[in-house]
Amino acid sequence: GDPHDMIGDTVFCTSIAGDEIGRILTWGNHPARHADYELASPSLNCDIPQTYLEPILVKNATMRGTQTQFSTEYLSHEQDADGVDVRVLNRLTGREYTIRAKYLIGADGARSKVASDIELPLEGDMDIAGSMNITFKADLAKLVGHRPSVLYWVIQP
Repeated sequence: GDPHDMIGDTVFCTSIAGDEIGRILTWGNHPARHADYELASPSLNCDIPQTYLEPILVKNATMRGTQTQFSTEYLSHEQDADGVDVRVLNRLTGREYTIRAKYLIGADGARSKVASDIELPLEGDMDIAGSMNITFKADLAKLVGHRPSVLYWVIQP
């Protein structure tokens, strides 16, 4: 992943090569937030895409005895003093079954069913705009070299 000192700004633009609408300091680079990030962890953050991070997490979790199941949807859970029974759906076969686990981690995004089921309050406005992630590989140095950033939000105003 990109080291912390290379993360920099988030750029808002009309297209990759189009007009820049604005930019903000992000990921702990704003002087007013820098100390918050440094005090939160002994390590600086880095930027790594999910497509690279996920295999690393799965490999290390598997080496420590866990099982990872893709194409599996969380349905519900029941917790007791010793762990949690998690009801899931295999999206490929349509089979529902229960997994007994020590922990349930709700890493299922802003519309988290896990967070909803445990009535975890979320702050901020939801569903304020649609978005799309597009992954491609190209040398964009000629187009964006004058305005480097780790993240470009292409907005059609």
